[in-house]
Amino acid sequence: MRRIEIDDDVYAELERNVKGFEQPNDVLRRMLLGKSRPTPGSPGVPSAAAPSIPGALSDLIAQGFVKAGDTLRHVQVRKGRRFAATVERDGWIRTDIGRYREPSPALGKLVGTSIDGWAYWIHDPTGKSLRQLRAESGATGRGGR
Repeated sequence: MRRIEIDDDVYAELERNVKGFEQPNDVLRRMLLGKSRPTPGSPGVPSAAAPSIPGALSDLIAQGFVKAGDTLRHVQVRKGRRFAATVERDGWIRTDIGRYREPSPALGKLVGTSIDGWAYWIHDPTGKSLRQLRAESGATGRGGR
């Protein structure tokens, strides 16, 4: 690996462009090459040893209750805040700040507190909670039928 020196202004700009738990090299890679390389161990990112772990919504996708590309929403009416996510083809959930295997951490990171994502993420196409869809699918809980 080669090393370069940069001045304080350039480093400050790198810090302003960090997404999630990126390192300065990841920011440069994304900005200069248009490529992103998730850091193993970052929230919602599987470790390098297990890159193909299916997300918690994979059973709902397989049964046709949810489709890749569907949007999820959560609205905090009193606070006037709206949150959105997209279901990915492997059952993971993508938000503005990361990629998550489970609904609760995905929503919790957005709202800033522990929250039941199964109960409070609403599946836009159906208007139902993920918990309702999971119950309709016959699943009994976390990833199990």
